[in-house]
Amino acid sequence: MTRRVMFKEILENLLSLRFVLSLVLVICLFAASGFVFVGKFAEQSADYWAETNRNLSSLREECSNALYRAAFYRQTIWREPKLLSLCAEGFEKSLPNCFRSDAFASDLPQVKGRGNFALPHFSDIDWVFIISTVLSFVALVLTYDSMSGEKEAGTLRLMLANTIPRYKVLLGKYFGSMFTLAIPLIAGLLVSLIIVISSKHVAIDAAAWLKIFAVTILSLLYLSIFVFLGMFVSSRSAHSSNCMVLLLVVWVVLVILLPGGGRIFAEISSQSPTQVELERRLDEVGKEIWDNSEKFGKNAGNMSSDPNDPDNNPPARARLKTALTNATNQVRDDHHSRLLAQALTGRNLTCISPVAIYARASEAVAGTGINRCADIYRKVREYQAALKEYVRSKDLEDPASLHLVNPELSTARSWRAISHNPVDFDTVPKFQERDLALGQSLKLAIWDIGLLLLFNLVFFAAAFVSFLRYDVR
Repeated sequence: MTRRVMFKEILENLLSLRFVLSLVLVICLFAASGFVFVGKFAEQSADYWAETNRNLSSLREECSNALYRAAFYRQTIWREPKLLSLCAEGFEKSLPNCFRSDAFASDLPQVKGRGNFALPHFSDIDWVFIISTVLSFVALVLTYDSMSGEKEAGTLRLMLANTIPRYKVLLGKYFGSMFTLAIPLIAGLLVSLIIVISSKHVAIDAAAWLKIFAVTILSLLYLSIFVFLGMFVSSRSAHSSNCMVLLLVVWVVLVILLPGGGRIFAEISSQSPTQVELERRLDEVGKEIWDNSEKFGKNAGNMSSDPNDPDNNPPARARLKTALTNATNQVRDDHHSRLLAQALTGRNLTCISPVAIYARASEAVAGTGINRCADIYRKVREYQAALKEYVRSKDLEDPASLHLVNPELSTARSWRAISHNPVDFDTVPKFQERDLALGQSLKLAIWDIGLLLLFNLVFFAAAFVSFLRYDVR
């Protein structure tokens, strides 16, 4: 009997004008998403490889000159464009994409590229936006009259007069609505993928296909929440027009107000650290260390270009400059952590919205968004430590060096604090950004997936209890 109810629901939906309009709208949006992504991805990839090759070419040249020059070469590391930003863009274009670092110090991440600052950040249309905004509304349009509409037509009373268990009717309507909703979803995804695959700039490997499949499952899980919500509200009212109005209000709150309010709540709850504050803190730290330079050794503050100057104290100078660099690195790390904490606070405050949960889970699977940006910054610092250790090990091979691997170019050049011998470029560590496997990505999204399941369970229980007590007369 559940199957008959499901087929009836599917047939009625497929023959309705609302389904046809929804199908056309969704396919057009997914097609637009595919075309926009291809053009943007081609530009970003060209910029990324041009800058990366330029950086490696300069590093090779510095390695052929001297070890100390390679150590102090400020590398420019770019965030690689993500193929799966097609699925979940995660505001990638507004997040830092450029990281500068040498073996001793690193700058805060920066935003660089071809982006036009005059364009709004929400101009990109990815899958998550289409599904979370448009298809969630379509789900409500398909289910707002699932109970109340049939009650008004008198068909629900006739159906239940045949002693059909109500739970079978509920399940039949749910599966019928989900099947109907899956048609524009799958059709839109296929259109978008066909456009992307047809481009010569994009190649999708097996790992990416698995993640695309995972995002699709997450999308169905998310849309299921709105199907249950529509059935719940429909079983609480005798008139379908009232259901549509109420569902529209609920949709605006869940999809627009709550996700958009996260930034406001975060700005109210914690003050954003400013660039002026960062510069002031760097000046304070630097002044404090220089004012107490003697604690690092006699004449630690002196720096003469003559290595035989008796006032020079290379070990003390090395300790001072190392302490200064470590302190400034710590100040920048703290500043970055505060910025990141405020952004994550804003996202965490929106967890009562299934839209924010779905977007966060999709970004975790796709490997995009703010968490990816924070992860790259952490990996840049790890790369910096590996490069410093490489410089230290190579420097020990040069008997003419003072073996003072300290972050000061002038002493490395004048005093030969670091080896002046060239090094083999192929042996120098290179920064590499590796994508997480699907299993690791799902682990990052496990709590959000659990919350989506919880939302489904709550709305299913609400719809089930309401329909059991629904007066069909």
